[in-house]
Parts: sequence; structure tokens; C-alpha cells
Amino acid sequence: MTLFLAMAMFAFITSLSPGPVNILATITGANHGYVKTIPHIFGATLGFVSILILLGLGLIQVLDDSHAATSVLNYLGSTFLLYLAYKVATSDRTEQDKNKKGNAPTMTQGLLCQWLNPKAWIVSLSGITVFSSNGVIPLEDLGAFSVIFFIVCYFCISTWALLGLTIGKYLEHPIHYKIFNRIMGSLLALTVVYVFFISK
Repeated sequence: MTLFLAMAMFAFITSLSPGPVNILATITGANHGYVKTIPHIFGATLGFVSILILLGLGLIQVLDDSHAATSVLNYLGSTFLLYLAYKVATSDRTEQDKNKKGNAPTMTQGLLCQWLNPKAWIVSLSGITVFSSNGVIPLEDLGAFSVIFFIVCYFCISTWALLGLTIGKYLEHPIHYKIFNRIMGSLLALTVVYVFFISK
């Protein structure tokens, strides 16, 4: 029971802290509402848990042995997230945008945001290291950790999306919309740069 509580606390602290996925959830919640943010939330949660499971099943050994693979992942992920930051910062609201139905992030995009997110890999590596013995985590512990992380991660990303939903009430004016997206795009870019250098 103590182990599960420790896992839950680790999941809560790391999932609720600011990061690229949470910032994107806030942006999506503000611009599209909570319901249209659910695919992003589910995809991001699934993406993170899949990373956790793969590392727990042995991929952690491969990454430990291959600095090149880790560097490539960091560069690709940071480039992708910086591109998203640019798209967010330069987006403007038009009359047609208010009626668009399919421009919110999809589940696949949410999953990719985690797979190409350096923070997700750092947190997953830390989690497997903390709750393993000599780099090996028992399958039952990995299964419990994955379920706990799925529940907690979904809840935490949802919290950021609901924050965005609250902010979204003040974005009806195009100027407010533009300012919000400029700020959030810049914040996303700064977060990506910070995480990239932390992971070096």
C-alpha cells in the first residue's frame, strides 16, 4: 500500500507540473472547450503510459547504452514541439474559426505530443529508476504503476484543460484571442527549451 501511495504521489507531482502537453491542453481547452480536448487528453495519457511500459519492459537498458538514440529523440521532440509553439503563437481567430468542427488536436496528435516530449521520457525514466531494483521493475509493480499513472495523468491534464476552459470565456474578442495564443505559444517554446537543456 505504501508503494502504491508513493507511486500515486510521484505521478501526481510530475503530471500536474507545467510542461508542453499540459500547456497544449490549456490552449485547446480555451480555444475549443473541454469536450473537444478529450481526444488530446486521452491520447497524451495513453502516450505517456505506453512510454512507461516500454521502458519498464527493457527499453530503458537500450537508452542507457545508446546516448545517440537519446540525443536524436531529444532533438526530434524539441523540434516538433517548437513547431507546435509557433503554430499556436501565430494563429488568429477569424469568423470561420468560430464554427470549425475539426481543428482541435486528435488523439493521435496527443499521443505524438508525449512520444516526442523530452519531459515525458525524463519523467518515465525517473519513475522506472525510482521504483525498480537494479534497473528492473517487477511486472506486477509495472502494471500497478501504469494504471495509477493513467488515472492520475488523465486527471491532471484535464485540470489544465478546465483551466483553459475558464480562460476561454475571455477570448471572444479577436485581440484577446491573439494575445492569449502569443503568450501561450511563447510559454510552450520556453518550456520546451528548458526541458531540452535539463535533459542534456
